[in-house]
Amino acid sequence: MYRLIATLTTLKAYVFTKLEDPEPERGSGSTLEIVFWAAAVLVLAGVVYAAINSYVNATAARIQ
Repeated sequence: MYRLIATLTTLKAYVFTKLEDPEPERGSGSTLEIVFWAAAVLVLAGVVYAAINSYVNATAARIQ
């Protein structure tokens, strides 16, 4: 009976280990890479804001 319990416990531990992320480092970028991507997104947002702002100002100038 103890052998069955030990086998089932070992099997449970094996299955739970396999169900977890098999490669815990997969998908985690380096900190510097994340900083570069964040800076790129902020620059892109700034360019879009500047374009929209200049369009709105030009349209407002034509209306007046």
